[in-house]
Amino acid sequence: MSYRLLLGAASLTLLAAVACGSSPDSAFDDGNELNEGPGESSTDPGNTDFGSSGANGTSGGGESSCAATVATPQKSKVDIIFVIDNSGSMTGEMNQIKTNVNSFAQKIGSVGLDYHVIFLVRKASSSTQSGNVICVPPPLGGANCTDNLPTFAHINQDVQSKNSLSLILSTYDSSSAALAWNKHLRVDATKVFVEVTDDESSMQSSAFDTALLAKAPAGMFGTAEARKYIFHSIISKPFAEKAPTTARCGTSDGTSVQYQNLSLLTGGLMDEVCKTDYSTVLDNMAKNIVDKLGCELGYPTAEAADPSKLVVQYTAQGAAPQKLTQVTDASKCGTVQDGWHYDDNAKPTKIILCSSMCTTANSSAGSKIEALVGCKAPVPK
Repeated sequence: MSYRLLLGAASLTLLAAVACGSSPDSAFDDGNELNEGPGESSTDPGNTDFGSSGANGTSGGGESSCAATVATPQKSKVDIIFVIDNSGSMTGEMNQIKTNVNSFAQKIGSVGLDYHVIFLVRKASSSTQSGNVICVPPPLGGANCTDNLPTFAHINQDVQSKNSLSLILSTYDSSSAALAWNKHLRVDATKVFVEVTDDESSMQSSAFDTALLAKAPAGMFGTAEARKYIFHSIISKPFAEKAPTTARCGTSDGTSVQYQNLSLLTGGLMDEVCKTDYSTVLDNMAKNIVDKLGCELGYPTAEAADPSKLVVQYTAQGAAPQKLTQVTDASKCGTVQDGWHYDDNAKPTKIILCSSMCTTANSSAGSKIEALVGCKAPVPK
C-alpha cells in the first residue's frame, strides 16, 4: 500500500524507485500493492516499469525496469506562536482570538501540515472565568482550559501593552519550566508568530530579530540570510494604510511600527486589531501559512541521493497519470502550469509544487502526487 499525506482534497504519496537506468517517459504502474507498515519501505516484487515495455518485459532501449519502493513522506512542520496583549483594553480582541482559533487550526490541518500551536497570554483556570484571560476550547485545547500536547500548549504569561517582544525572548528559554516554551518547538519546523496588540512595542524590531536568531539551538529561527520564521501582526495599523506608518485605527492605544517592520522583514501579514470580527483575519493568516508550506513534500533522501533521478507525477481520480514539469526555481512557475521545483537543486530537502499545480491538487478530490525515483529525469526548464 502507499502512504498518503493529505493536501486539501488531494493526497500526496512519495514512491521511490531504486537501481534502474530506464527512462521515466511512461506512466508508473502501481498494480502490485506493498504491505509495509508506516515508515517502512521495500522493493516492489512486481517489477514495476518506469519505461516503455519491450517484447521481453524490459523498458524501451533494452534497459531493465525499475523496481519501486514506497517511502513515507515528510509532512511540512509549522510551529505557531500566538502572543496576545492581555491588558485592560484588549477584552474584545481576546474573545475574537478564542472564538476563531479552532477554525484557524482546522484550515491548517486540513492540508496535512504537521502543526503545533502555542499561546503566550494569561490563561483562564476554568471555562467560566471572567476577565482578560483566555481558555482555548477543544478540539485545539484540552478539556477545561488544559493543554492538548503535542498539538497545543498554553504558557500562562501576563502580556502587557508594550512588552510582548521582550517576553517572547525571555520566556523562550526561561529557567522556569512553566514559562519555557522552547520545549514545544521543533528545529525543522517553520515558526510563525501571530502578534495581537493595540499598542507599540518598547523594543526595537531590529534588536528583537537579532536576539531571536541568536537563540539556541543554532538555526531554530534561521539566519539573517535565511530566516525560518514569519511574523504576522494584528495591530493598530489601519488595514488600508501602507506599511510602515504611524497611523492607527480608532480604538487602539498606540502605533505599531515595530511590529510592521517585523512583518515586512519576514513576509508576514498585517491586519487591523480594531476589527470586531476576526474570522476573516485569521482565515487569511491560515491561508498564508498553507500557501507557503502546504505544497511542500519532504525529499526522500535515503531513496534518492541523486536529485536528477526523480520525476513528479500527478494523478487525478479516474484519470491517467500525468508527469509534471520540473523547473529550475520558483521564478519559472509563472509560465508553467504543471510545474514543481526543489528548494535546493544541489542538495534538496523539499519538493515544492508551483502554486497553479498546488491549486489543482487541492481542488481535485481523490487525486495524488507521486515522486518516481531512480531513473534519469528530463532536464529542468
